[in-house]
Amino acid sequence: MLTPIKAIRKKCLQCSNDQPKEVKECPIKTCPLYPYRLGHRPSKINSNAKSHKLANDFLSEGVNDE
Repeated sequence: MLTPIKAIRKKCLQCSNDQPKEVKECPIKTCPLYPYRLGHRPSKINSNAKSHKLANDFLSEGVNDE
């Protein structure tokens, strides 16, 4: 089973056609997963309730452990 941070990283890689450089340079700053896209918890997060809810919704759906 993936940890939440690893599940987010995997989703970001899928979104960027499995290109780590594209994840790092992601231009979609409105994505609720954006602060977590590099596979670790950011030191400072913009506290946005809507983004936080969207990220939690994504995590509750889950990502396959392939």
